[in-house]
Amino acid sequence: MKNNVTLYFTRKPSDISTLWQAYRSRKSMFQGIDKIPEIHVKRSDFRIDASHLGEFNAICGIDQTQGLHILYPFTLVYPYLMRILCRNEMPFSHFKILNTRNRIIMFRTIIADELINIDCYNSASRITPKGLEIDFKAEVYSGTEKVWEITVTYLNRGRYGNAGPDYKDPALETPGNLSVVNAWYLEAKNRFRFGRISGDTNGIHYGSFYARMFGFKRDFAQPIRIITKCISELPGQIADKPAELIFFLKGPVYYENMLTLKNQASGNINRFDLFCRGNDRPCISGRLALC
Repeated sequence: MKNNVTLYFTRKPSDISTLWQAYRSRKSMFQGIDKIPEIHVKRSDFRIDASHLGEFNAICGIDQTQGLHILYPFTLVYPYLMRILCRNEMPFSHFKILNTRNRIIMFRTIIADELINIDCYNSASRITPKGLEIDFKAEVYSGTEKVWEITVTYLNRGRYGNAGPDYKDPALETPGNLSVVNAWYLEAKNRFRFGRISGDTNGIHYGSFYARMFGFKRDFAQPIRIITKCISELPGQIADKPAELIFFLKGPVYYENMLTLKNQASGNINRFDLFCRGNDRPCISGRLALC
């Protein structure tokens, strides 16, 4: 029988404490989908720190819009998602899983001084041809109104059995003629600082030697940072509007490299790919549809 868990926080979880929990749970074993409990992590009635928002915008190189950037709430919920991910009940090591895709829905423009609530929990788990996939979901509320949500999918590679008969390999539509929207040089600046802001303090994002230990060329940027910039470069000033954003993480975006963003706009939909110099394949592929 699954022992479901609910945790309540009155402040942001400690990054050091989360890392310690991840280390302690690194040998967790898979015992079957039906053994994975549903874990909720909640925080209620808090306001956004204006200095935190300002630092986020500055490091990502974006202007403050009327409402919150569609990616910004990810920095608010990420530390709480990590507390679920690092629990002993999760059947994998935090250090070996991959964030493969993300789906964000912004239901309306969110004003920076709103009083908000957060509820994060692990959702459906499934066996795929590549391994075990688990969805982690975070919902942001203003009062009782849900204003933003994200579903983060993680993959733990390995053999866990046969994929279910209803499993379909998710994929974005193949784009037609993509045109270059912008190109910029990604400096190796504010790496650890952005880790503190975003909650993604994994050393592969600011320690070149550490990243090479895991088989990467060097350290590379947090996806939140890069996707934020990509969305802000798309046509139409749409970063704070109600929208659905889906993006797939296909490869690292290394520091000290030229990045090229290509896009195909069709009606209210932008289908984009981000390329890193030296890689002919996109590192990130996404689809933004205005609601």
